[in-house]
Amino acid sequence: MSRLSVRLFGAPRIEVGRTAIETDTRKATALLSYLAVSAQPQRRATLAALFWPDTDEQKARGALRRTLSVLRSALGDRWLESDGDTIDLDRRDLTVDVTEFRRAIREARLDDAVRLYRGDFLQGFSLRDSPQFDDWQAAESDALRAEYGDALARLAASAERDGDLGAAIDHTKRRLAVDALYEPAHRDLMRLFARAGDRAAALRQYRDAARLLDQELGVAPVTETRALRDAIEAGTLRDEPPGEMTTAAAIGDIHTLHGDYRRAIESYETAAAKATPGMRASIEHKLAQVHHRRGDWTNAERHYTAARKASTALGEQARILADWSLAAHRAGDGARAKRLATEALGLAERSKEKRALAQAHNILGILGAPGSRAHLETSVTLASQLGDREAHAAALNNLALALKEAGDLDRARTLTEEALAECEVLGDRHRTAALHNNLADILRAQGRKDESMRHLKRAVRLFSEIGEAGTTEPEVWKLVAW
Repeated sequence: MSRLSVRLFGAPRIEVGRTAIETDTRKATALLSYLAVSAQPQRRATLAALFWPDTDEQKARGALRRTLSVLRSALGDRWLESDGDTIDLDRRDLTVDVTEFRRAIREARLDDAVRLYRGDFLQGFSLRDSPQFDDWQAAESDALRAEYGDALARLAASAERDGDLGAAIDHTKRRLAVDALYEPAHRDLMRLFARAGDRAAALRQYRDAARLLDQELGVAPVTETRALRDAIEAGTLRDEPPGEMTTAAAIGDIHTLHGDYRRAIESYETAAAKATPGMRASIEHKLAQVHHRRGDWTNAERHYTAARKASTALGEQARILADWSLAAHRAGDGARAKRLATEALGLAERSKEKRALAQAHNILGILGAPGSRAHLETSVTLASQLGDREAHAAALNNLALALKEAGDLDRARTLTEEALAECEVLGDRHRTAALHNNLADILRAQGRKDESMRHLKRAVRLFSEIGEAGTTEPEVWKLVAW
């Protein structure tokens, strides 16, 4: 019995047995792709609205029937199933590369997973008259690209621990090819080149990163990247692979950015079990932040408390208290939030650490403290001076929210767009979703309804993919300020 193979990495390719199948319309290919990836029956009304959004329902259903007929004919009257008002694919004798890729990721067969990724999802494919399908395609592409990058990062870390620096460099180069603006991958490659004894390549990588960031975003590398360059130039970089704790924490950071909070918590807990006293506060802080993102205030409180107890540096304590203050605010304890924020600013001023000052001013601005606009402007300035994209995106967003409330919609939109660009570079999907949602609100207030709806749909799709698959985490959807 012949098998149907649906390959969606790179340009879409459909094969029955070893024979390539061509459909007569792009809509037929798009419909097959959607059914193959969704892996569940789809209502006719849903498909009609997705693929023919500007057509009345009767005509859209007629167009759907014709497209189904084209697809059924191309497949030799197999695999396509209709049951009353629903359409699905018969999964017997069916292989979908996206499904196989995700199964390999779940089963930790990372080499198999990266072999399956032959290019971005439906690369070069689009539908001119179906923006909703294009939004779905873009969201799937982003999610799959993130999973692929995560797999490469884990393979690189494993290879480095095993002493195979060549393989680690190769995996990291492939990771960087996925997103050339992902600065942590540039740092990893710099470190690996230096550990392999190629100092010139490490410094060249820094220059390449600096040039690219300047050309594409108009920003300089962040402090951490510049510090790594300085250590390589001075010959003070320690020639040893990251320890198991460091690797687990780094993997937790990737899962956090991708919105896979269950796996992020698992990675951070692994790191916490092996953390030295000097690293305990940082790991506990990361755990608190993930629980905070999920709206699990009890566990967030527990880990913020542990982080504060473990911290000995004033600047770090200030940053922990600033984030803790926001958690208290979101949990509805306004009085406690203000106390923590005020203490955070005091510690930040004593430490003179710009990152701590930026966060303290940011949270006081969110809480509406006296001079809240000035606090937010100060936070934006400090974060910009630091080159800290995470802090800068937060400050830009929160200042934009204040400007929107004050009626300055043009500047609010500009700042939100800047924050969105920062978060997309960071790869922070949860905050990217929140910024699309905030931007949709601003555009709607400006009367730009079509643009607003496009950003809103992107936000909804991203929000729906944050957190553990198959669960509902309502607090995830409530992110506005941070």
